[in-house]
Amino acid sequence: MSRRWASVMIGGAALLALSVAFSAHLWYENTYFITTENASVAGALVHVSSPDPGRVYGLPKDVGDVVDREEALAVVDIPLSTGLAQGGSRTTFLDARDRLIPVRSPVQGVVVARAVNIGDTINSGQAIFTLVDTRKLWVVANVEETRITQVQPGQRVEVFVDSLNRTLAGMVETIVPASTSTFSLLPAQNPAGNFTKVVQLVPVRIALVDNQTPLIVGASARVRIHLE
Repeated sequence: MSRRWASVMIGGAALLALSVAFSAHLWYENTYFITTENASVAGALVHVSSPDPGRVYGLPKDVGDVVDREEALAVVDIPLSTGLAQGGSRTTFLDARDRLIPVRSPVQGVVVARAVNIGDTINSGQAIFTLVDTRKLWVVANVEETRITQVQPGQRVEVFVDSLNRTLAGMVETIVPASTSTFSLLPAQNPAGNFTKVVQLVPVRIALVDNQTPLIVGASARVRIHLE
């Protein structure tokens, strides 16, 4: 009987120790860190277009290609308008007098979208490619409004990127002075008498220390902000 009682006491003590350790861990994490999995990689999207209307003559680059600044992404045939005997004008393509104009990338980056095919007629300013500027990537973490006052620019951040399965070093750069619901296409309406308070999320922009790491824009991340 005494042996069974001793086993019960040891088991209870072990459970109590685990409970205390778990509670201490939670207290430590909530006191010195803010952790959220509501985060993702973001980047500057650059839309590239032709300054003149014409027809797509060539596409030396495609989705997934890495391009340098001033590298040709497309070649556009810019036709000349020729007069007609009856008046008016005629637009011809691939004439000897046409101009083949290269459309160059304004940034160093990666092609993430192509909106045209060879032979398509395009207007001036119409998007041909969309690029991500790989030198300007950051992470956006959505933090609960009840804890946003604890976040300050310059705080150290651990960013675990799911697509890389590794942790990157970061730093709090900017706290957006608006909740995520502000940017919604259909903001929530709370008429009097039917109001339910919901904790709002505030976007926090996090700069990455290593800008050379290959990242996927939109990839999920887990963020741990140090509150020292």
